[in-house]
Amino acid sequence: MRAKSYIGGFLASVVLGLILLWLHRRFSVNPLVMVLSPMNGSAWEMSKLVFWPYLGGALVIWRGTPMGSSRGGHCMLLLLMPLAMVLLGWLCGIGGYLWIAVLAAGIALYAMVLRKKVWGGELLWYTLAILLGIAYILFSVLPPFGGPFTDPADVAVMATIPY
Repeated sequence: MRAKSYIGGFLASVVLGLILLWLHRRFSVNPLVMVLSPMNGSAWEMSKLVFWPYLGGALVIWRGTPMGSSRGGHCMLLLLMPLAMVLLGWLCGIGGYLWIAVLAAGIALYAMVLRKKVWGGELLWYTLAILLGIAYILFSVLPPFGGPFTDPADVAVMATIPY
């Protein structure tokens, strides 16, 4: 029973991520779509494909696992997976469909380790996950410059300008 919920949660997350990509291509000027889907190829924006879809996937997993499984572990993953996406995207230049691999690794981590009680209690991880969600909303409206917020396409254009 548990394996089915993990597979279902992974599939739900991937489908939701693909829906967000489709919505971005179809309705890119809609403010709600701008908050939920990546608006460019920056590491920060691509990490949205892990954060928002995993909310739906975590619900599927949580409903299919026995009582006593840690909800704080899901919230911890809501922090760890986007952080992994940002680090891999910004430091290593890896992008594309990496978010699917990060989701798979995160769900496997939850299944093996984080479904038990997590350090710090659930309230800490709930609070941090909510703060990250608020950061996604704020940085979609007022994106910072530099670092993981820089679109690689902009860097390629700037590199061709002679000085």
